[in-house]
Amino acid sequence: MNFFQTIFTKRYLILKYLRRQISRRYRGSILGVLWSLASPLAMLSVYLFVFGFIFKSRFNITKNESAADFGLALFCGLNLYNLCSEVITSSPKLILGQPNLVKKIVFPLETLPVVQTLDSLFHCAIAFVPLLVGLILFHGTIPWTFIFLPLFLVPLALFSVGFSLGLSALGVFIRDIEELVQPLLIILMYGSAVFYPIGAMPPPFRQIIELNPLALVIENARLSMMWGAAPNLGLMLTLSFVGLIFVMVTSAFFEKAKPAFADVI
Repeated sequence: MNFFQTIFTKRYLILKYLRRQISRRYRGSILGVLWSLASPLAMLSVYLFVFGFIFKSRFNITKNESAADFGLALFCGLNLYNLCSEVITSSPKLILGQPNLVKKIVFPLETLPVVQTLDSLFHCAIAFVPLLVGLILFHGTIPWTFIFLPLFLVPLALFSVGFSLGLSALGVFIRDIEELVQPLLIILMYGSAVFYPIGAMPPPFRQIIELNPLALVIENARLSMMWGAAPNLGLMLTLSFVGLIFVMVTSAFFEKAKPAFADVI
C-alpha cells in the first residue's frame, strides 16, 4: 500500500510532471496538441477506406452494418489497444532514461509509470473525438452508452500502470526487454479482438482470448460505443479489481528493485 500512499501524497508532483510531459511532446510543432486529433483522424480515414471499402470486412453485429461501421469499430478498438501498447513500449527505458532522477533519493520514481500512463490516457481520450465525429456523420447520432467510456479506460489504465511498473524495473537489469516487447505487442494486438469479434473465434481459441482483459474491454467498448449496447458492469468492475491487484503486485516488485537502480545505472 506504500505505492498508493506515495501516489496520493505526490499527486501535485504527478500533475506538474504530466503537464511537462504533454508540453514536451508537442514542443516546436506547429499544430501542437491538435496533432492528437489530426493523426487519429488520418488513421480513421485509412481504416475506413482499406478495411471497409476495399476488403469489405464486417463485425456482423447488425444486419445492416456498413463499411463505415467496421472502420469506426476498428478505430475504437485500436484506440484502446494503443493506450496499452504506448505505455508498454516506453516502459523498459522509463527508468534508464532518467539517470538524474534515479540518483536523487528524494524523487519518487514510482510516479514515473503513473505519469506515463496518464499521458497516454490523455491522448487516448482526445483520439476518441474523431470517433464521435464519425458517428455523427454516418449514424446521425451518438449512442447514449458512449458515456461509459471512462468505465472501459479505468481497467486499461490500471493494467498499463502495472505493466509499466514491472517492465521499467526489469528494464534496468535486463536490457533485452525492449527487444522482446515489440513482437509481444504484435501478438497482443491480434489476440485482443481488435480486428474481429470474440464470438467469431472457434471455441478452443475463444476461451484463450477471453483470458485477455484487453480483449474483453475492447469487445464491450465496441458494442457500447458503436451500437449502444449496455456494458457488462460486473465484468468491468471485476477487471478493474484484477488490475488493482496487478498494480499492487508489480509495485511491490518495483519497491524491492528500486534500491539497486542507482548502482546498476
